[in-house]
Amino acid sequence: MKQQPTEFTPASPEAEVLRAIRDTAYGTVEIVVHQSRIVQITRSEKVRFDQTHHDAR
Repeated sequence: MKQQPTEFTPASPEAEVLRAIRDTAYGTVEIVVHQSRIVQITRSEKVRFDQTHHDAR
């Protein structure tokens, strides 16, 4: 018997904003608002490398 796909139910937009902030160590969270409603969340995360541990040859 073939299993029916489960529907994805996203969390509230506010909860998604908080999740994006919690999940970002270094970076930005951009929130787009249209007519007082959150319509898009963009998350950019930076990866930083410590220069003190780099081998200078």
